[in-house]
Amino acid sequence: MPHFSPMNWIMMPVIFWSLLTSLGTLLWWSQSPSFPKMSSAFPMNTTPTWHW
Repeated sequence: MPHFSPMNWIMMPVIFWSLLTSLGTLLWWSQSPSFPKMSSAFPMNTTPTWHW
């Protein structure tokens, strides 16, 4: 088996993109007028929808 498997080149951009998407979602939530205070309780009270 080679040291660098093709799965690494697939998973690394996916993980990186999911981190960027989650950060963008948190920023959008914190600045959205509909959810002014929910961003502080984001991990506890809501289940975020992950877009893959």
